Amino acid sequence: MLMPRIFSAFIMLIIFLSSLFLFSGKIFPFIIYLSSLLALYEWSKLLKFNTQQKNIFLITSVILIYFIGRYSGDDNGRLILLLSSIFWVCVAPLFLVFIPNLKNFLLGSIIGWLLVIPLIISFNYLISLGPWIVLLVLTSIWLADSGAYFFGKQFGKRRLAPSISPGKTWEGFIGAIFVVTLFSIAMVYFKFVDSYSSILFFNLVLVLSVEGDLFESYIKRMAKVKDSGDLIPGHGGVLDRIDSLCSSLPFATLILISPSFFGRII
Repeated sequence: MLMPRIFSAFIMLIIFLSSLFLFSGKIFPFIIYLSSLLALYEWSKLLKFNTQQKNIFLITSVILIYFIGRYSGDDNGRLILLLSSIFWVCVAPLFLVFIPNLKNFLLGSIIGWLLVIPLIISFNYLISLGPWIVLLVLTSIWLADSGAYFFGKQFGKRRLAPSISPGKTWEGFIGAIFVVTLFSIAMVYFKFVDSYSSILFFNLVLVLSVEGDLFESYIKRMAKVKDSGDLIPGHGGVLDRIDSLCSSLPFATLILISPSFFGRII
């Protein structure tokens, strides 16, 4: 199981980096749109939409992605990122506490779009800031995930959310904070970022990324499945790979594109 996971991760990394740095104008957006649509398809399966509901949801998703790609200007895009950030800060935690059953088709569809559509907008903004900005933000999230996995495996005893994701521990969460803090300090020291406020920024992104991971775990637990899909050997589905990005990237992007309000971070 480990070797397919490593091989899949290597292939995904090559595709991601080459599309980001060599073909950021055309290929990279296409990969983002395609991945988003695949994630929404997996979402429809997790919520067990019937055939008619699934067709309506996916056709509407294609239309939304098309219009988002063409018409999400500064004001519209910022508003959607703000709404997404409010959802993850104020609404999503209530789902994790009360664990409702998402049987309503309209509610399930809206939440699915709230997960994925802001992610597309985030990448559109970030790529306009430069591919290195995209890589910097994503690296902090990937390091957090790796730190949580390593520290959780080595020292994990106290479960973070036993009713939702028994494998996640407080020790893993603290380890993620430790790794991200070291990463932030290194970025300031080597002048990749402008100030030590980036430590707070990257750790807030970390907290939201963990929330996204837990939120998808709650959905998978409700659906009684281990993974959102089986498209990526050793990793599960697309949604399994982008769940932490769905929750953290809109907030991170909103801060990065609004330096006059939040202060300059990068």
